[in-house]
Amino acid sequence: MARRISIPVRSFGSEVRVPTVPELAGWLNEKRGEEADLTTYRLDRSLDAQEGVTVPAAGGVFYGERWREAFTGMADGVLVNEPGIDPSALIGDARRVRARRKEAWFSLPAPHMLGFRDAYIGDAEEFTETIATGYARLAREMRDQGVQGHVLIADQADEIELERLAGRKIVFFPRNPGTFDLELLLEYQGDLVLPAGDLDRAPDLMEQFRVRRLILLEAEAEDLMAAAAFADPDMLVAGGYCEDGCPDYWKSLVDRAFITR
Repeated sequence: MARRISIPVRSFGSEVRVPTVPELAGWLNEKRGEEADLTTYRLDRSLDAQEGVTVPAAGGVFYGERWREAFTGMADGVLVNEPGIDPSALIGDARRVRARRKEAWFSLPAPHMLGFRDAYIGDAEEFTETIATGYARLAREMRDQGVQGHVLIADQADEIELERLAGRKIVFFPRNPGTFDLELLLEYQGDLVLPAGDLDRAPDLMEQFRVRRLILLEAEAEDLMAAAAFADPDMLVAGGYCEDGCPDYWKSLVDRAFITR
């Protein structure tokens, strides 16, 4: 008789629309006595539907605004003074999310997606390194509060960012793997993230690079079975990044994350 093997499910984030005034007012009534704002609301909602997800992630691209505000020396996204960080709001977010889901990561845009510009340092590489260093320090502040790690949603593979940030506690998520330089990413990261429809790219990449986990996005059970034909089931993960319709999205992903042997 065939044995069913569950495959872990990993979230790379959930986008949350801006609520209506009545929705936000009702939620704020539940949070009386707590410090809460629109970003707090969206973090809460991003987690709400992730029951059963092995590695949940609070946040998404929307959470980048909070990180923008954590960089000091900026004026409207332009560095005009000595760069620094203020992690106080992020520490508050970390404590709230940790209280809800101790296994949760945070998801946010990679540095290049925040649109920061330089009018102080005067050197493009040094500026990129400065912002990446600020990211690393902010991530450490949140991990010190018990946060498991960070997902950085990326539109491009930036070598300075990858060198400074990629690791076991910071994972880059290529938002569009079809146009992303996965070869460069895999020089720094052991997680190969592919849409299930691009599974045929996996064997060649796994031969070239040391891949610890093969994460298939939007995978059906048959996609995971196909991957198990050439990859150890222990390295398979079903991944998701919800941009719309999140209440049903995660449950469906969890339900079909299995193989049979």
